[in-house]
Amino acid sequence: MNRKRIIITFILAAVVAAITCISAAAASFSRFWKQSSDGSWYIEDNSGRRITDAWLCDDAVAENGKDVWYLLDEWGNMITDGLVKDGTGNYYSLETEHNGYYGMLRYRSGNYGGVYLDLEGSHAGSFAAIKNAEGVNALKQKYGLRDVSNINNSNIVYTSSFGAYEEDYSGTYQFRNGQTWEGMFTLTKIDKDHYNVSKDEGGMVRTALLTRDYDYDREQGQSGQATFEISNCSEYSHESDLNDEGRITIVGEELYTHGLHFEGDVGWEAAAIYVKVYG
Repeated sequence: MNRKRIIITFILAAVVAAITCISAAAASFSRFWKQSSDGSWYIEDNSGRRITDAWLCDDAVAENGKDVWYLLDEWGNMITDGLVKDGTGNYYSLETEHNGYYGMLRYRSGNYGGVYLDLEGSHAGSFAAIKNAEGVNALKQKYGLRDVSNINNSNIVYTSSFGAYEEDYSGTYQFRNGQTWEGMFTLTKIDKDHYNVSKDEGGMVRTALLTRDYDYDREQGQSGQATFEISNCSEYSHESDLNDEGRITIVGEELYTHGLHFEGDVGWEAAAIYVKVYG
């Protein structure tokens, strides 16, 4: 068999956060978030209704608890200003860096981009409000001030109230990236975080296990994609470690693989792009 080496690489842009206090190490976006073509983020409930003019707690992700909050404007877009003032006169700071927590309410006291913030830690009505005047003044100089008093502070929405929500990525994907082999790849749901992927090649069915990697998508700041780690690949002949950065990402109807290093035409996982075929 003629063997050739195929290398597919995925380059990650380095994200440098200019803060010494990480907003929330365990925070993660829920799957309700979507991104518009202009780059703005919005959130929909299970009925597809866009949430507007609200303080939103993204507690559908269990590890977020009641600490992870966002502000949504009259169009439902995530507000991302570094300093805002609400109708009660409280000041708040929202994350401005694309560090995986973009737009999230800063709620842990600490240094953010050279500005120390003393933040209210209790959930008694003004959670995460800035308590030190020097912090407010420094943020005004750095970001300016956005008035969000039009948002009714009683309009509080919890993503956990949307009910159970699971996307099902089961389906058939066809390889169409111009390589020398083609084929149909079937994803079958085990549960919301695990899928089997299989391909029939000449009567030989090659399989792998996909495990959802939420951290990867959070680090990329992407809620509109679903990334899975690849493991337990059958008929895999290359000696490199497939499970170290071997991932598949589903974006819309396209499936991408990256971080994989193979050789040989048995390395079907090396396909760069698949297009989902319905029916």
